[in-house]
Amino acid sequence: MFDRDSCAAQGVAMPVIETEQSSDVFLRADSITLTYQDGRNLVYALREVSLDIGDGEFVGILGPSGSGKTSLLYALSGIRLPATGSVYLNGEAINSPGFPREAVRRRSFGFIFQQYFLINYLNVLQNIVVGAVRENAESKARARELAAGLGLSGMEHRKPYELSAGQRQRVAIARAVINEPLIVLADEPTANLDHATGAPVMQLLTENLGQSALVVVSHDETVLEGADSLYRMWDGELTRLR
Repeated sequence: MFDRDSCAAQGVAMPVIETEQSSDVFLRADSITLTYQDGRNLVYALREVSLDIGDGEFVGILGPSGSGKTSLLYALSGIRLPATGSVYLNGEAINSPGFPREAVRRRSFGFIFQQYFLINYLNVLQNIVVGAVRENAESKARARELAAGLGLSGMEHRKPYELSAGQRQRVAIARAVINEPLIVLADEPTANLDHATGAPVMQLLTENLGQSALVVVSHDETVLEGADSLYRMWDGELTRLR
């Protein structure tokens, strides 16, 4: 969870910025625009995007490749800073000067990428623990618990190349949720899986979230069937569908 005291203990000042938002909204994008330079051309990845994410909410974002879905995840987590607008976490602007983005991102966000990014020379348990804030007896015990819950019992000491695509994705899920983050961001989490494998992976993901909110971006609407709210991303613009 987002812990101001732990950040303060590291000697990091925490800015306080007041925003207007309801008590159940803890992550908010307020009219953010994200650009990048392509040669001499200025490309708009996001255009005036606003989004509220509530505690424990499952948000689905549908859109084709190149529509800005991944850019939105980067902006929400502070990996990329918007050219205009702000992103607020618990009422504090994460793109403000002095905000400890890296420390907060590691503690408060979990990431699931379509390419998994597992470390080939580490086994299943070691790859899960890589996502932990601290590697200790507690994190190792939680890694074993997650591996069992995700159907990886008996595979704890296998390397990624000894696993199927679905099993590797389960390891990625465990790594993302090991810190019990405020929010899990999933970028096309079933893109490399067939439908028969992808549907159980999504079920396992939602079942293992605990109290975390979930944002899933995908080109496949069936992946987002269980979402509490659904949006469409097109050419950097976000529209609510339901």
